[in-house]
Amino acid sequence: MRILHTADFHAGRTLRGYDRTPEIRAALTEIADLARSERADAVLVAGDLFDSVNPSADAESAIYEFFLRLRELGVPAVAIAGNHDSASRLAGLSGLLGWVGTQLVAQMTPNPLDVVRTVTARDGTDLVVAAFPFLSERRLVKFGDVLGGDVGQWRQKYRDGMAFFIDRLSRGFRPNAVNTLMLHTTVEGSRPSGSERDFLFDVTNAYTVSPQSFPAGAQYVALGHVHKPQQPSETPPAYYPGSIIQLDFGEAGERKSVNLVEVEPGRPARVHVLPLSSGRPLRVVRADLDDLDRKLAAASDFGGLLKVVVEVPGGAPMPGLKDRVLRALPNTLAIETEKVGEAVAASTERREGLTPLQLFERYYAERRGVAEVPSALRAAFEEADRLVREEGQDLTPTPQEA
Repeated sequence: MRILHTADFHAGRTLRGYDRTPEIRAALTEIADLARSERADAVLVAGDLFDSVNPSADAESAIYEFFLRLRELGVPAVAIAGNHDSASRLAGLSGLLGWVGTQLVAQMTPNPLDVVRTVTARDGTDLVVAAFPFLSERRLVKFGDVLGGDVGQWRQKYRDGMAFFIDRLSRGFRPNAVNTLMLHTTVEGSRPSGSERDFLFDVTNAYTVSPQSFPAGAQYVALGHVHKPQQPSETPPAYYPGSIIQLDFGEAGERKSVNLVEVEPGRPARVHVLPLSSGRPLRVVRADLDDLDRKLAAASDFGGLLKVVVEVPGGAPMPGLKDRVLRALPNTLAIETEKVGEAVAASTERREGLTPLQLFERYYAERRGVAEVPSALRAAFEEADRLVREEGQDLTPTPQEA
């Protein structure tokens, strides 16, 4: 059996106001073409189809065209919701997608076996997919309560709760089938991509899943959520294929790919990384004032999207910097100043005791070289903080994280 594993489409993503959806659409077309050329029996999509809970019409079109294309090719798919997706929205569409051969699991149920899906390959072999969509701590506590667990204990032991559900899901495995686990989560020991969004990754992802909770009966674990391709577990083999284009400048230079998994019932999986070529490449140009013009000239032939970071002694204001950079490199999306000298020591102070808003203010000041966060952005962050807390996640880092 040949399985194509992908994840983290993030249709609808914008980067500094620049819409990346056309590039994501092209990458999805490339993945569908790989499903055809590699004779895939099934495609697994491990969450984050969209970048937001209210995606644009163009973003929805890109995703649904992808699944329709798989239908035309006769390749079934199993997909799960990620933390960026609206689980309720996708749940409402799951019936329609089922008509085109995509089994979409958007929400967990009190009975974990309800989300185990089966796909039959061309040769008659069954693929069993224990499809575990993103589950916040609040929802985990809710289901733990339904199943009779101690709610306070579940809040404190997220990993134990996740392991409980994974164990229940694995009871749907069959000895004569190919057995896989698919989930959208952060596995302990996995490495973030260096994304600009990793600030929030650092302070919100206190909840991780241990590789030891993966069932021995899983021949392959299809992961989503972390954008850097990697293998956080060898036994059983668990992989993040990563995002399908370089989504922001923290991913600059990363080669994007999908995984082709060859596997038979009862036999170890063989994983092949298939590179993707879609998406405009990203690059970060760093310079100080003395070599700025030289660095700008050296990047003039780069056809992708740029971020320019200029080191400024003491963080002094730089009037005219934006125009200077854009004249040389019109494909620049972001221009930032970075304090050097005495300001560096202040920026490396420990974060213990700081609120999420204070941490964000420090992050923003260091990245943008300004003293204050704009009032509208501050209000948006405070609202996001409130919503996260309502989900049961505390943004304040622990002393170990700080």
